Amino acid sequence: MKYFSLLTVAGVLLFSACKSGNNSPKSAKEILEEAAPNMNAGAGKFTIEGPKGWTRIDTTLNGVKSTIILAPEATGGFRANVNVVSENMGGNSLQAYFDKTVSAMEQYLEKFTVAGKGDKEINGIPAKWLKYTAVQSGKHVAAVLYIVPKNGVAYGITGITKVGEEDKYFATFENTVSTFKVTE
Repeated sequence: MKYFSLLTVAGVLLFSACKSGNNSPKSAKEILEEAAPNMNAGAGKFTIEGPKGWTRIDTTLNGVKSTIILAPEATGGFRANVNVVSENMGGNSLQAYFDKTVSAMEQYLEKFTVAGKGDKEINGIPAKWLKYTAVQSGKHVAAVLYIVPKNGVAYGITGITKVGEEDKYFATFENTVSTFKVTE
């Protein structure tokens, strides 16, 4: 079966949840059907604290269990958010999983551009991060994705805002990610 990262699927779905659409070659449903065996491996096995005044929603979107933490205000029809999804890493190392995720994002996110990447430790867990921009339904977004592996599960934590609002939100995303802990 061709590899599709749940993190990419979740990104597409969460952009849709923020009033953006999906112009990828495959529908979200088709991608989800292919990713299904690995989905939601870490759902309910972590904690994360959002900033004061932000709204937390634990939900399922098209079969993907997600934690979404929404900024209190929307600007230009878009609300900055932090979201967490998880999937089984399928025996991949962190580096291999990260590389496959970036490759899938290049394929399915319109005008995807890497702005930076590196390593980070999150509460004692070696992790990777990726800053990027993409266009979704005409909205140019800036995001930072953290991939935190634990017990064969990849937790994808993504902070998303409109391009131009990185200075306003990226420190908030970083502070939110610093509260992430795997509980099981």
